[in-house]
Amino acid sequence: MGKPMSKIDVWPIVTNHLRTLVDYSSGGASRFDFFLFFGIPLLVSASLLYFKWGFSVDALNALLAAFAIFAGLLLNLLILVFTFSTTTTYANALERVRTQFVRELHNNVAYAVLVSIVIVVVSLVAITRLGDEGTSNVVKHTGPYSTFILV
Repeated sequence: MGKPMSKIDVWPIVTNHLRTLVDYSSGGASRFDFFLFFGIPLLVSASLLYFKWGFSVDALNALLAAFAIFAGLLLNLLILVFTFSTTTTYANALERVRTQFVRELHNNVAYAVLVSIVIVVVSLVAITRLGDEGTSNVVKHTGPYSTFILV
């Protein structure tokens, strides 16, 4: 019998995505890519927390709609890329590079689908929580945790 919860384990998606962040001139991890994809969003999130900024219900609804559509489109793209990534025979070096590129594209699209699903779920929870706080004339915004995750 397999590991519990192995069917819904998303860690391989994350690790496969991280393996694509490579500087091909040195063969090692690309610090620029890590800073671009993780450092800048963390800096923006931290600065928004510092200034106590949050999303309004209207902004959350827009995020929810956009990322729900985005996740659906990415799932279709993932299926298309998957059909190209199943080839394992290499006729020549160019074919090997093409296959590696398609597999990395598959890993990156799978990670983008995961991020989109997380944003949709967090947006749904945040909209529900903001709706539960009663009615008032004050515009309500997300709290620090929701804002940090969404950014």
